[in-house]
Amino acid sequence: MRGFNVATMFGLGPLAPEKRRALNLVYGTSVALVMGVNFIQPALPALLQPFGISDAALGLVMTALTAPAIFLAPVFGVVADLFGRRLLLAWGLIVYGVFGAAMAFAPTFEWLLVFRTLQGVAYSAVTPLTIVLIGDLLEGDHEIGGQGLKVFLDRVGYMILPPLGGLLATIAWFWPFTVYFLTVPLGIAGFFWMPETKGKTKSGTQAYLGDMLRLARHPRLVIAFSAGFMRFFLDYGFLTFFPLFIVRAHGVSTATAGILYVFFAVGAMITSSQAGRIAAGRDKAQLLFFAFIVSGLAVIAVPFIPGVWLVGSVLFFYGLANGVISPMQKSLLTQNAPPEMRGGVVSVDRLIQQVSKTTATSIVGLLLVAVELPAIFWFMGILSLVCVLLMAALLPRAKAMPANRAVS
Repeated sequence: MRGFNVATMFGLGPLAPEKRRALNLVYGTSVALVMGVNFIQPALPALLQPFGISDAALGLVMTALTAPAIFLAPVFGVVADLFGRRLLLAWGLIVYGVFGAAMAFAPTFEWLLVFRTLQGVAYSAVTPLTIVLIGDLLEGDHEIGGQGLKVFLDRVGYMILPPLGGLLATIAWFWPFTVYFLTVPLGIAGFFWMPETKGKTKSGTQAYLGDMLRLARHPRLVIAFSAGFMRFFLDYGFLTFFPLFIVRAHGVSTATAGILYVFFAVGAMITSSQAGRIAAGRDKAQLLFFAFIVSGLAVIAVPFIPGVWLVGSVLFFYGLANGVISPMQKSLLTQNAPPEMRGGVVSVDRLIQQVSKTTATSIVGLLLVAVELPAIFWFMGILSLVCVLLMAALLPRAKAMPANRAVS
């Protein structure tokens, strides 16, 4: 595949033009979904004066987007497996863009939340598909490289989109929301570029759900689900309270604290770009365990580091581990589920991750009532190491089990 140097860099191998177009659409979709959260977060303060709302009300803008996934992600997973991925992706992107742009014309804050919730329904439908479709379109270590490229592009989005959203909000509060309309042509392209990749389901809905319950107990999938929960518990618990610690302990500004996140992003981009090569000939579960050990040690080390820029180096190592965990965990999901059940499995994982995101900040916040801030990092780091031991206990049984046709 000449001229597609990015694919070669990520170890995807030669790709047919049709598959390349489909993957480009998947990666464009993934970056568009990053806009759902990070792009809007810096723009939220601009909503206070026009709508006359309190600071606390701004959190509802985020909740309205993510809450529908708690209830709808498993439903959309079943729809993707039984009825197909292509139409769900295309219509989901169109709805996501239309109601995202509609927020720019919201007459009241209540209407803005209504549009945001409807956008969240589409967000729930499309988010799992970006992982599922990479698993459908690529195989083996190429699939891991494809998941790594997704993580890499998402991290690039994390670095570019928040400043852009904040800049547009300085012009007027509604300008960031208008950008969502760009996902509408992306959805239209899905009708033409995305092949239907769902597996052939021979059973009805009831039999499918029974198969899902049995498959979800597969040890390697339990490891993948646990890794997904732990990854977001660490990310949301650690990265949410890290700025508070660094400002208080080192006396720096919030702007400096924000710059330190670049170390995390760069670290994640380095390892995610090499995910296919890192995984070649190695057990992905073992790589997950090693990466979680590095993450746990990095979190524990934060309170002991004397200089603020040395703390940045710790974030760099945390990012290196994150760039391994994310694609390996995704690949464990897709390669241990048969194609006709892949959408359901990934949607269950999305549900687990939403629960993790919701509980992480709540649990850590409650702990802060009883302990000092440094103890929070010790707690999360030790929890990461304990989880590695618990997940590793499943691995021998996983190897002893008869492999299904998708197990890696």
